[in-house]
Amino acid sequence: MASPSELPLETPLIGARNPDTEEEEDEDDEELDETLSERIWGLTEMFPGSLRSAAGVTFDFSVCAAKKIYSFSRSALWIGTTSFMILVLPVVFETEKLQMEQQQQLQQRQILLGPSTGMSGALPPIPGKI
Repeated sequence: MASPSELPLETPLIGARNPDTEEEEDEDDEELDETLSERIWGLTEMFPGSLRSAAGVTFDFSVCAAKKIYSFSRSALWIGTTSFMILVLPVVFETEKLQMEQQQQLQQRQILLGPSTGMSGALPPIPGKI
C-alpha cells in the first residue's frame, strides 16, 4: 500500500479556470451583446407575415392620426384664440369703460349734491318699501 504522501492529490487551485466554463462564459457574453431593439425585431419572426403587416399598418395609421389631430387642435386653438380677441375683448373693454363712466358720474353727484342724492338716481326703488 502506498503512503498518503505518495497518492496523487487532485485539488483544484483557487482562481484556476476550467476551459469548458470559459467557453460557456464567452457564449453568454456573445448573447448579451444584442441590443433591445434587435431582440424585439428578432421576436417578430415568430409571428406570421400577415399579422406583422397588419400591426405595421395599424401603427402607421395611429401615428398619422395623432399627427393630424395635433395639427387640427393647433389650428382650432389659434382660430379660437384670435376670434375671441377680435370679437369678445372689445365688448368687454367697452362695458368696463361704461361702468367706470357711470361710477365717475355717481361720485360727481355725491360730491355736488350729497351722499343721499347721489345714490337715489343710480338705484331703482325697492318694491314694498317707501
